[in-house]
Amino acid sequence: MAGWHLPASVLTDSGFMSTVLATRCPHCQTYFRVTPQQLSLRDGMVRCGACRKIFNGEVYVFERTELTEPQERTHTEDSATGRMTLIDFGSLRATAAPSESSMQEELDALSKAIAELQSKPWSEPAPVGLSPANEEEETEHPSPGFVHEARQRKRLSRVWKVVLIGGIPLLLGALTAQLGYLFRNEIAARSPEAARYMRAVCRRVGCTITLPAQIEALSIESRHLQKLQDQDNYFELIILIRNIGTTSQAWPALDLQLNNATGQTEIRKIFMPSDFLKASEIRGGIPAASEREVRLRFELSGNPAHEFNIQIFYL
Repeated sequence: MAGWHLPASVLTDSGFMSTVLATRCPHCQTYFRVTPQQLSLRDGMVRCGACRKIFNGEVYVFERTELTEPQERTHTEDSATGRMTLIDFGSLRATAAPSESSMQEELDALSKAIAELQSKPWSEPAPVGLSPANEEEETEHPSPGFVHEARQRKRLSRVWKVVLIGGIPLLLGALTAQLGYLFRNEIAARSPEAARYMRAVCRRVGCTITLPAQIEALSIESRHLQKLQDQDNYFELIILIRNIGTTSQAWPALDLQLNNATGQTEIRKIFMPSDFLKASEIRGGIPAASEREVRLRFELSGNPAHEFNIQIFYL
């Protein structure tokens, strides 16, 4: 750019004969008059006024001798993109007319062409489905910053939409599986059909399904401790346990406390369900809204107890 200069113009009857700088569009081969100052505005990047393609005007610069009128404009500024748009003056006139009316017609045509170019904002092609030639052109001439940001926002919006559409069902499924795992015992107790499938799943994943163990659903309705007549130091404990819950409950453990006359605990014994029930009875549990009697025989040695207390609990 520093070595370019314009020779002195020669005045003729028709106007000025001068050697001017021009650049040629590599896409449609249309040429345009330019000046070093014009090309330096955007680092040489211009847009062809004929085919609307973008190219580097500095690469295709050459000198040309032609007849020009004073004060004639050779480019217009694209308000939408900020790029300089070149106009093909060869398409506006075939030959230079010496008359004043012809000059006025050319100026009118030039004004009309500028108005048309300014009223048609430049638009970028769609970013998808580009051919290799378009991809090369896109790489050679970067898009404006706001176009790139708009594409980026659109791309991110599309990604988030896919994530939400696919992620919400996955989250709901994971939440359902977690709730089913936490309340698997209650679900199995309420629905025998569901219990069969849940046990099959638990065998694969390594979990177990047991009866619910809600101690607040159980209560001791009656209790009795008696000594066996035919056996020394042997006693029999008889209690009645009621399940007031709406589902079957697991059998609880028993806590027997024998107190002396002052109320202090002399003997304490813990009995697990396997100490007084068969395995099949333990698996069945205590049905909902029912009562079950428990009879338990055990041996005691030492001073006789003055009173006893029995409690149920879950480990």
